[in-house]
Amino acid sequence: MNDCRPVKKLNTSPYATLPDFVVVEKVLEGETELFEILLRRYNQLLFRTIRSYIDRPSDIDDVMQDTYIKAFQKLYQFKNDALFSTWLIRIGINEALQRKRKSNRNRTVDINNEKGVIQIADTSIMNPERKTMHSESVLIVEKAIDQLPEKYKVVFMLKEVQDLDISEISLSLGLSTSNVKVRLHRARNMMKESILKFTNSKNAFEFGNSKCDLLVQQVMVKIQGLTEN
Repeated sequence: MNDCRPVKKLNTSPYATLPDFVVVEKVLEGETELFEILLRRYNQLLFRTIRSYIDRPSDIDDVMQDTYIKAFQKLYQFKNDALFSTWLIRIGINEALQRKRKSNRNRTVDINNEKGVIQIADTSIMNPERKTMHSESVLIVEKAIDQLPEKYKVVFMLKEVQDLDISEISLSLGLSTSNVKVRLHRARNMMKESILKFTNSKNAFEFGNSKCDLLVQQVMVKIQGLTEN
């Protein structure tokens, strides 16, 4: 997973290792700058969740920012009876669905259904040419995922790409664990066997480095404005 790293101040003890609920408590006590820890911890997860519902980059960025702002404003409602990530996913999904209803536009994806097997080289020993091949194969995985119906896509994304537990997915989506397993099984069947077998789906839809830093900066500026009012 390629989550963005905290800035130097937050990357030192005790900040980097604070449990989520402690970070929440400290933010509620006035240390609002620590909210950045939560952004950087969950940018990848939130991006992949929202990407399951929306595919336009500008809309995804907007929904991510709206999700974080709403989470900050409602942080007092987090009772630590579930994982913070679960609570955040629920807010993100609600924001994504609201955006979809407002935009009311149809998404179409053009994909060639190749039946060839694509094998990915070990990224640790890649030369420039092999890195290019790797990037192209990841794009194929992303296109294949985009072909999944929404209710299967989000389950596949959270489990196979983000590697969440079935129980957390169940809580996040408000589904029974058996329902999650059924949808996951169907999603796997809808994905081409060659792509699932030979492509590293863990690298799909990465949200790290510069994209992560930019979103963190934008959200923290907005939060600073909220606290100054």
